[in-house]
Amino acid sequence: QEQALLDLLFDRERRAAFRADRQRALSDYDMSAGERADFATVRLEALEMDAAARVNFILAQYCRSYPLSFSLVSSLPPGLERLRLLVDAALLRTSPGERVGVFGLRLRDSLQGAAGAAEPATMARLLAVVEAELGMAMTAQGVRAAALAGTLPAVAVLPADWLQQPLRLAPFTSAAILPRPYATLKSMLCACTGAELWRQLSRQPLPAATREGVLAAADLRLLVARAQLTRASPCEPVVDHVTVELGEGFARLLPHVDGRNSVAGLLEQ
Repeated sequence: QEQALLDLLFDRERRAAFRADRQRALSDYDMSAGERADFATVRLEALEMDAAARVNFILAQYCRSYPLSFSLVSSLPPGLERLRLLVDAALLRTSPGERVGVFGLRLRDSLQGAAGAAEPATMARLLAVVEAELGMAMTAQGVRAAALAGTLPAVAVLPADWLQQPLRLAPFTSAAILPRPYATLKSMLCACTGAELWRQLSRQPLPAATREGVLAAADLRLLVARAQLTRASPCEPVVDHVTVELGEGFARLLPHVDGRNSVAGLLEQ
């Protein structure tokens, strides 16, 4: 019954089949006649309302991790519906601690396959924003998982000869190119923050003209973000990011930060 209800709430095709023929839609679930009979009293209009409310609640939470991405995607056809379609039964069957990251991966993939939704240059910059926020979401997810498992590594202390030591990115660190400084993008794209941003975008999606204006001017920045635990909790650790923004040219150094080269070696090269 739980599996059937999950599918009815988050699988649009299953819900449409249930609307057309309840018995046939439930025929492939291992339920007794009595368990199947419980679904006979489900009101179809209430089911639709419940499904929509749950999707909106989930997206309001995910919007906290992808504020710039949600704002930009709301300006693309089919707008917010693109985000709603990503919240389905397959997503809800993944581990709760991995859902925000999986959602971001699916969002990136859906945009990569959305040829014609915007000009190629615009889509490239929009995807760069998604990649940056996805990187931060994944590293935050990793910190939470490590904190809950008790495996969060201690902060390393730099040795005296750190210039000669092999250089690599610290754990839970991401790096991505943004078309503008992150704070500038947030001020231009997000009228509010947190779950309220999703409610704002649901009422008034970002205009396409605003999107084009924000992404047209290239003031490229390399955003480096490290996730760190700011409040321990046995069930919901709080994670924030320490960030630094560098000029685009520094991105060329990243392939050499591979655990083999040292700072001194890079300077010599």
